[in-house]
Amino acid sequence: MEILLKIIIFGSLAVFAALFVFSLVIFAVHHRTGGALFVPTPKVMIREIVAAIDFSFFHDIRDIGAGDGRFMSAVEKEYGVLVKGYEINPIAFMLALVMLWKRKSSVMFKDFWEEDFSGADCVYCYLFPDLMKRLGEKLCSELADGAMVISSNFPIPSWKEDRIIRARDTIFDDPVYVYIMGRHTPEC
Repeated sequence: MEILLKIIIFGSLAVFAALFVFSLVIFAVHHRTGGALFVPTPKVMIREIVAAIDFSFFHDIRDIGAGDGRFMSAVEKEYGVLVKGYEINPIAFMLALVMLWKRKSSVMFKDFWEEDFSGADCVYCYLFPDLMKRLGEKLCSELADGAMVISSNFPIPSWKEDRIIRARDTIFDDPVYVYIMGRHTPEC
C-alpha cells in the first residue's frame, strides 16, 4: 500500500511539474506568438496537399509556423526537396527537430516576420485568421509572380484562390487555399 501511495504522489508531482513547465513556456513566448497555440495540421490534410501539388518543381519552399515539422517531412519524403521552416514556439520547435532529425530539411527557432521571402517560390502556412491580412501584405511585397502560397484552413483576405484542396477524410472537411502570385492576388 505504501509503494502504491508513493507511486501516486510521485506521478502526480511529475504531471504537475510537466504542466507547470508547459505553462511557463507558453507564458514566456506569448509576447512573440500573440497567444497563438500550436495546432498541428491533420495528417490527412498533409497527405491531400502532398498528393495534389507536385513540389518537385520548387527550389525554395518555406513553412512558416512550422509546428512539429510534419509538412516539411512529408514534402521531403515524397518529393526529395528540402523545406526551410520557421517556428517560435519552443515546444513545437523541439517536436520539429525530432521529426526532422533524419531529414535534410531544417527548422529554425526564428520569427518568420523577420525573414525575407523574396527567393521563395512556395510558401506553406497554417496560421490563425488574425494574422492572414498582415501575412498577405508581407507575401505580396516579397514574393515574385508565379510563386505559390498554400494556406491551410484560413484564406488570405482580398486574395482569390487559384484552387481549394479539401481533405475530405477529416470530420471538418478543412479547406486548403492555393494561391499563385500575380494570377489572382491583388496588385502590391
